Amino acid sequence: MRSNFREIEAALIICSENPQVVASQIAGLTSIANYRLLPQNSETIHDLYLDRPDRALQTQELALRLREMGVAQWITLKGRSQPTGWGGVERLEIEAPWSQDALTSVVKELMDRRIKMLPQRQDFDYAHPLNVLMSLGLEVIQDRRSYRVVRNIVPMGEESSPVPAELAIDAVVYHFSGQETRLHEVEIEAKVEDGSAVLNTMIKSLLAMYGQTLRTWDHGKLPTGKAIEKLLREGALEGLLDDNNNLKPMAYYKIDSYLKSGSS
Repeated sequence: MRSNFREIEAALIICSENPQVVASQIAGLTSIANYRLLPQNSETIHDLYLDRPDRALQTQELALRLREMGVAQWITLKGRSQPTGWGGVERLEIEAPWSQDALTSVVKELMDRRIKMLPQRQDFDYAHPLNVLMSLGLEVIQDRRSYRVVRNIVPMGEESSPVPAELAIDAVVYHFSGQETRLHEVEIEAKVEDGSAVLNTMIKSLLAMYGQTLRTWDHGKLPTGKAIEKLLREGALEGLLDDNNNLKPMAYYKIDSYLKSGSS
């Protein structure tokens, strides 16, 4: 279990009329600056976010996630994101494979923050974590699926050393009441405590290589999805989805403005 782990990551949104092409180009890179990019297995990730009906977690800027990757299921609790000086974010994260101990740890953290949870009314169910979480008084507030291409970032000539950071190219599909909305982003995450220098180099290099096709994105996938859902409902993104429901570049300016206004 990663308990009280300070997650350090940075994200770049692909702002292009052809985001799949740009994503493929980045996936084809074998090196950036003085780092090698080593291919790893691609992943399909199904994320469900949950909150109480009164949105008590949202009020405290907490995010509770149930993640499914293949047969593996993970539970994660994340705290508020804190922007860094170089364009990334830091935040508190508790993450572990689904288990009774992991659930107990997350529930204790929530209750320590005075977030009320219903008592568990059944024996622990390893096979159906969503049912268990809903029995505690939680409900699904976001459903999304990400198709992820992964690259380990390692210094040139040090391929056998510990991996300091990971680059992921994500095609994200949000499910909103039967409607799908898609975006593409590049996410870089430190895998060691002192990995921020690697992230800084990678961000600067990618922005130099791709210019306005990439833009730094300070918002996590959860608030981004909430903003998209709200703006779609209000009609503010009319004409800003292509035929495959990918967000067009102008959509990101509206989403960013909405999130920075504090309306979410």
